[in-house]
Amino acid sequence: MVAEITSEARSRCEAIGGGALEAVEALRAELEKSPELGRRATSAAGRMKLYTTRLEGNAERSALTVTYVYDAPPPEPGIVRIALVSPVRFAGGDGDF
Repeated sequence: MVAEITSEARSRCEAIGGGALEAVEALRAELEKSPELGRRATSAAGRMKLYTTRLEGNAERSALTVTYVYDAPPPEPGIVRIALVSPVRFAGGDGDF
C-alpha cells in the first residue's frame, strides 16, 4: 500500500503550521497499514472511497480535519491520497482560516 500527501494538502499544512505537516505525515504512515481509518464519506467515482478523519490539536495548532481518497483497483494494493487538510473551528472560536 502506498499513501501520499498531495502538494495542495502539503501546502495547506505548511500554511497552518504548528506541526500540522508532521501530524499529517504520521497519519500518512498509519494509512499505509490501515487505509480505511476514519469515517467513510460520500463515495467517490469508481472504486475510490472517500474518508475523513480528525487529528486532535495541541498547544500550537487547532484540531485538523483530513480528507483522503482510497483507490484500490484489484489486484493492485491501491493508493491513498491525502487531499484536503483544514483546521477544525468551533462555534465562537476565531476563524483565521
